[in-house]
Amino acid sequence: MPGGLKGGNQSEGTLHHAVGGYALDAHRRKPARRHTTELVLPPLKPYPEPMIIQCPSCKAQAKLPESKEGAKVRCSQCGKVYVARPKGSQGRAKGKDNSSAMIIGGVVIVSALVIGLLAKGAGKGPPPPPPEKTVKVDPEQGGDVLGWESEGVLAARKLHTLLSAEDPIRLSQLLHGSKTYKRLGEELATKTEAEGGSAEPRTPWLGLAGTERLIFLSDVARDMIDGPDRELFNQWKPYHGWIEADDEGIGGGLIVRLKLSNTDTSLGVPDRHVEWHLARENGVLKGWNWMRWISPEEVKTQRRRGAGKIERRVLSDGSKVIEGKIRPIPYDLDVAPEMRARIDDLIARLVDPDGTKTFAIQNELREIGKPAIAPLMTKLATIPLDSIDNATALNLVHLSLQAITGYQTSFQAHEALGTTKERQESGLKQWFGWFDRRYRSFKGRPEEEEDPLLSDPDFQPRNARERRELERARNKLKQGG
Repeated sequence: MPGGLKGGNQSEGTLHHAVGGYALDAHRRKPARRHTTELVLPPLKPYPEPMIIQCPSCKAQAKLPESKEGAKVRCSQCGKVYVARPKGSQGRAKGKDNSSAMIIGGVVIVSALVIGLLAKGAGKGPPPPPPEKTVKVDPEQGGDVLGWESEGVLAARKLHTLLSAEDPIRLSQLLHGSKTYKRLGEELATKTEAEGGSAEPRTPWLGLAGTERLIFLSDVARDMIDGPDRELFNQWKPYHGWIEADDEGIGGGLIVRLKLSNTDTSLGVPDRHVEWHLARENGVLKGWNWMRWISPEEVKTQRRRGAGKIERRVLSDGSKVIEGKIRPIPYDLDVAPEMRARIDDLIARLVDPDGTKTFAIQNELREIGKPAIAPLMTKLATIPLDSIDNATALNLVHLSLQAITGYQTSFQAHEALGTTKERQESGLKQWFGWFDRRYRSFKGRPEEEEDPLLSDPDFQPRNARERRELERARNKLKQGG
């Protein structure tokens, strides 16, 4: 029996109560009604279908709730991270708030406008087109066609290196045979005719034997190293260069200019230039002419150094003189390279102790006239007055200048001629005093001798002789010479 019923002598009522109201006697009583409250539930909505996404890399598919659309997910197959979008669409076509899209679009438009303004130079118009390349470029510019690393400049640099190294064998191999032979032959003919002789016919270059050609080029190379041209290269190092002219296209050659600095920086010597003329022989650029080239900057520097340097002095013997600073003076810019080479050769032969026909050389310099004055002045500045030979050479230069200009100074070659050391040194300085005062206006013909009595406005005659000389000079001036 169920628990709680102990024994069988209990009454039916008690039993009826115990079983919860159900009568045991079904014939006499009906079962009792249970009072319950029914719960009414709303109909269930259908469960939303999941969103199918697809990896753009490996095409693997997965299911996500639509609420995850736009979120970043990682592909379980390949690991790629991408934005969850329904397969086959670029985004949800729902009426969501598009303010974020508008903001992003505005930022993109503003950025595009800013970039456009910067590209146009803030309203200054489109940038100018790049400049066209010209034939002559700055030697320091890149893409070297005419500059420091160009073929022509490299050839000139190699020639300079061989000269500095005093290597005549390799130097002779970089000299253009036919052009060098022709140039030196023309210069020799000019010298011979200037000295009153007649030039002898020369064997053409192609008519020379191979051995004769080698000997000729070897002699030229040795003369470049040991001769007058030595000062162009010895103790000078190129650090800058460019091609000044290129006529290879019309069968010519190149003109290359190198800028040099002195290897002894303690001297404070200004930089200089050397000009090389090159032409091809068997496909190789070789030199056939070389000379000092004086740049406009050098001319300005020399002129500036000489300006305002004149000084009026009274020598110990009472002579009143006007002196200038002794210094090298460059050629005028309008003097052609060929003329410079001719003048330099004449002056070198003029001061050569073993030279001859100095009178003919002086006449030729006098005929050249004004272009020869500057190199003659430079020669005065570079020959020391320390020996009889040098004094003789200085006197020959002095006489050549006197023949060109008509000016006279107190210089004489030797004290035995009635001069003194003071008058010798002053005589050289007087030439530079004349140059600083008169050269620019000099017309190229001899001037009347300047009277020291008239050149000094403060001059007072000390005796009757000086009064007569002063009066005679004044009368001569009034009569026009």
